[in-house]
Amino acid sequence: MIDGAGYDLVLFVGDLAGLRLKGTLAVARVIAQLRTPVLVMPGNHDAPNAMQLLGEMWGSRALIRLGERGTGPRRDAIADALGPGVLAGYSVHDLGSDLQMVAARPHSMGGPSLSFAPFLAARYGVASLQDSADKLIALVDGCTAPNLLFLGHNGPTGLGDRRDALWGCDFRSEQGDFGDPDLEAAIAHAVGAGRRVVGVVAGHMHHRLRGGGHRAWRAEQQGTLFVNAARVPRIWTDRVGVERRHHVAIRWTDGVLTAQEEIW
Repeated sequence: MIDGAGYDLVLFVGDLAGLRLKGTLAVARVIAQLRTPVLVMPGNHDAPNAMQLLGEMWGSRALIRLGERGTGPRRDAIADALGPGVLAGYSVHDLGSDLQMVAARPHSMGGPSLSFAPFLAARYGVASLQDSADKLIALVDGCTAPNLLFLGHNGPTGLGDRRDALWGCDFRSEQGDFGDPDLEAAIAHAVGAGRRVVGVVAGHMHHRLRGGGHRAWRAEQQGTLFVNAARVPRIWTDRVGVERRHHVAIRWTDGVLTAQEEIW
């Protein structure tokens, strides 16, 4: 269906499967069969394991370091399974003569701390959120196009602190903004440098909220379109037994970025 839709590029915002590498590799191999070019932003379920996730949630450096030992090989296995698909992160991708995409920090868990720091330090030289912001800012400074699109697993801070905001926290009673501050810093730098940030595409924070309700999936702020594509499950069967598959269609036409939810 995707190959027949006429898209120039397919973006995956991460968390391809659950926590088992076997499931992630199976999804990656299906993605590899697409004829349309593919970019995948790896999420916190892609390469990190359950031990690392528990370590991050509990603030246990010992668990994080124990689980980190196999992260690099697991990530490399995912990249291999994607075939011609590209595993993005701290990278820049040309989308035309007037538009480039900056792929932000991979494997983000959101919030005010740097998740999976040992792996990010070993693979990217990023040991803190400030390091990450500096790396993203350097990527922005190296871009040549006047228009920029950002791709992340999690979105930036600054879009609201209510539980139903695009990257608001729905799993704590006090709610709060659970976006990535390093991504917000990179976007602000780009705007300050005279770049036009036309959009930010990410996921991670599910549309269906804990405790009931749904979060917003799109917003516009100072001329930038923000899209959260994390509808979970993406594939479901409706009441009459018809299988539905969800995605978001983003179109760049005559210098204008638009997004439309698509449910097949």
